[in-house]
Formats: sequence, C-alpha cells, structure tokens
Amino acid sequence: MDFEPEYLKSLNEAQKAAVVHSGSPLLILAGAGSGKTRVITTKIAYLIQHENVEPYSILAVTFTKKAAKEIQERAVALEPSAEKAQIRTFHSFGAWFLRRYSSEVGLEKSFTVYDDEDSVSLLMKAVPSLTKKQAAKAAHLISLAKDYCLGPEDDLSEIDPSGDLADLYRAYEKRLRATGNADFGDLIMLPVMILQKNEQIRHQMHYRFRVIMVDEYQDSNQVQDAIYGALTAKRQNLFLVGDVKQSIYQFRLADPGIFLEKYATFAHAD
Repeated sequence: MDFEPEYLKSLNEAQKAAVVHSGSPLLILAGAGSGKTRVITTKIAYLIQHENVEPYSILAVTFTKKAAKEIQERAVALEPSAEKAQIRTFHSFGAWFLRRYSSEVGLEKSFTVYDDEDSVSLLMKAVPSLTKKQAAKAAHLISLAKDYCLGPEDDLSEIDPSGDLADLYRAYEKRLRATGNADFGDLIMLPVMILQKNEQIRHQMHYRFRVIMVDEYQDSNQVQDAIYGALTAKRQNLFLVGDVKQSIYQFRLADPGIFLEKYATFAHAD
C-alpha cells in the first residue's frame, strides 16, 4: 500500500488485517471489547477510498437501530460518501426491498407493517371463534414459522405438534394479504421468497450490492441467513462478524450453529 490512511494506524494487527482483506469471504470471530464496530466502520471507509467500491453498492446489516446508526455515523466520519451506503437493520432492509418489489407479493407500495398487537387483532377477525389468548398464542407461532421461512402449506410440526396451526395460519395470511399490508415476519420472509423465485430481481440485487457485511452474525436465524445467502452472488462479497458466546436472540430462533457452520465452510475453503 503506497499510502496508509491515518485511521489504519489506530488499529491493531488483527483489526487492520480484517479491514484490508479482499478477494475471498471473511468471517471475523470478534469477542466483547475487540473493536468489531471499529473494524466494520473502517472497512466501509477503506472499501470506498482504496478498493474503488461505490458507497451505493455496500450493504451492511445489523440487529438494532442503535447499532445501525452508530455504524453509519462512524463510517461517515471517516468517509462522508459512506452516507450513501445501505446501513440498516435486517427488518429495515426488508422493508426497503419490499417497497421496491411490493407488487411481486401483492403488497401495496405504501403498505403498513403490522406489529404483534395488530397481528392478534387480524387473526381474531380472520377466525372469530378464537379468544384473545388463543389468538396471541397462534400469532406468536405464525411469527416463529416465518422466522423459519415456513408458510401454511409447509410442515409446521416442529412449531406446533398439535397440527392446528396450519388452518389458522392460512386464514391469517388470506386476511393479511387482502389488506395489502405486511407483518413483522414478512419483512424478511417475503424478500427471501422473491429473491429465490425471481431470477431477474435476484440478479438486480447481485449487481446492486458488491459487498454484504453482516454484524452480530451469531444472532442470525434461518430466514435471515437465507436472505443474505440469496443476495450474495459470489462468496467474495461476504464479510461476517460475530461471536457465538454473545448470542442474545435465541428467543427469536437465532441459531449460533449457523455461525459455526459458516466458520467451518470458510475454514475449509480453497
């Protein structure tokens, strides 16, 4: 490197190696206090300044609005054009995607996102015989099904051994689709469905995002892992950061095993 930016000089050797790495996928095991946010933000600036990556073609996703805001602010402080990068939570990205391709799944372009309480109310309207307690339980199970990327026609036995969920889920989805709106689970599940089924849109996203960065990868669940799998044309685009010891979203089906499986894949890659 002929010129080393000042911000690289503040990094330790491991952090610097992660920032300047290119040409293959990278998975970072980053424990608490290891400076992973600094690595992510510095890498965004470095990609723009030294790898000629357009800010527009960088997608960085994390789990909370606070984390996304911090990453964006710190990246912009290093490189102002990083403001044009897509730095979002998973669900914010899903909403952005669905606004672009809403017609693919029968949504209104200005669709409303239903929260948990809205979902319970909708289910009670779809199946009037349900009590609020029953509807709340069923709505929770439907949400879990969407986290597994499962629809009402799929095998739901692991989520509901009783076998009663499919009919409730089917009625709920019919009512929800009729409104032209989406629920929280749709923000990830529907983009996955679109990307997997529509080759043209998938190629558009592959062309759009040259780099995909995932923060707190250990907290990914099945449907989240599926969306950035579908978004990635070549593994060279992936930059994943996480630590299985810090998984906090297992109540939302976060699966640290996804992280470990990816680690094994990367470790044995040529």
